[in-house]
Amino acid sequence: MKTKETRSATIAASDEGMILEGYPVVYDVLTTIRTEDGGEFKEIIHKGALDGCDLRDSRLLYNHKEDKVPLARSGKTMVLEVTEKGLYMVATLASDNPTAQEVYSAVKRGDLSGMSFSFTVPDGGSVYDGATGTRHINKIARIYEVSICPFPAYPTASVEARDEMRAARDLARQDVAARLTRIDALARATAILDGRY
Repeated sequence: MKTKETRSATIAASDEGMILEGYPVVYDVLTTIRTEDGGEFKEIIHKGALDGCDLRDSRLLYNHKEDKVPLARSGKTMVLEVTEKGLYMVATLASDNPTAQEVYSAVKRGDLSGMSFSFTVPDGGSVYDGATGTRHINKIARIYEVSICPFPAYPTASVEARDEMRAARDLARQDVAARLTRIDALARATAILDGRY
């Protein structure tokens, strides 16, 4: 089972009704993801990663609060469109929803300007480059929700990303250990040949 991940971007309010729009996913922007354990790695979502992505039944939430009434829903009151830049979103909020009114007002004033999104990556959809500490996302399977957030700062990484990082680090450690073993064997062979062993 794939782990749902969360990332962030920016949003703006329209002067025509309670309409919010923005790009929750922007391609080819290198960003730093901070992990729960205090570590960090770089991540980039490459152009084309959303091709074939499941955008059905995605929700617009405030701060990823899945236990609250959604502000909008794809196919109903929100449009999600994959463009050359990334994922574009336009949502029409209900004027009789107090949370929607608060969120819209805060976005319009500039108090809220960030967006975040939750997603899954299929097996083989990302690669971690241990040399640069960068996760390259080439395929996103599904967008579960986009959220308007007060702090769109990538607070956590997914278990999947941390597993990829650990695997890359373990592989690098094994490579270093193998090289040290070869160096040690060469040093011993040289010493034997030189009569020092």
